[in-house]
Amino acid sequence: MLIYSLIPARGGSKAVPHKNIRLLRGKPLIAHSIEISLKCPSIRRTFVSTDSETIAEVARNAGAEVPFLRPAEFAQDDTRDLPVFRHFLGWLEQNGVPLPEAIFQFRPTSPLRSVSKIEEAAELLKKNPEADSVRGITEPGQNPYKMWTIGADGFMRALLNISGIPEPFNEPRQSLPKVYWQIGYLDLIRTRTILEKNSLTGAHILPLKIDSRDSIDIDDEFSFQLAEFLMERQGSVT
Repeated sequence: MLIYSLIPARGGSKAVPHKNIRLLRGKPLIAHSIEISLKCPSIRRTFVSTDSETIAEVARNAGAEVPFLRPAEFAQDDTRDLPVFRHFLGWLEQNGVPLPEAIFQFRPTSPLRSVSKIEEAAELLKKNPEADSVRGITEPGQNPYKMWTIGADGFMRALLNISGIPEPFNEPRQSLPKVYWQIGYLDLIRTRTILEKNSLTGAHILPLKIDSRDSIDIDDEFSFQLAEFLMERQGSVT
């Protein structure tokens, strides 16, 4: 199976300025994702999609391919992942680069990946031809059946309901359905899912369970410091 990885890294970051190139244990944050991708036997080529020449230079120095700068229209605060991937595939086609059968998405904000888990995802997709994608998940600390919204009238309303259980928010957690939280650790998407179904997941999504200790997603100063602490405890990313 021909697999590439794509690491999307926009230049703008408000919560943590210059987040994608900020040093984490002596390396730019994005370098951790690039280096783990380069170590994976299943991944043929490692690409970075960015609108920033500074990030592009850092990514190239870390070993990634950055053959283009992403157009500004695909690098806004509210830009979704799908157009970024379609732009990438379009560039490959226009430049005669063989399209992969599947693409890993590695967000730079999840630096605690392992080669073994990435390879597990690749094997999972290979063994299940009906699957559209594989998505990393973990068990959340909170159950959504105990969550609420607040209406315009100021009163709370249960976020979710369960048939046969009139008040799930008053039930013991063990009585409620098992739920999982999607994380940025990895997504592995068949190219046909993107091009034919116009989706980064499709309808048939396989779960890859990730230990919560490895599922950190850096989006503020606290999570950046937490990632540093966890990596120091582990000694290194394996």
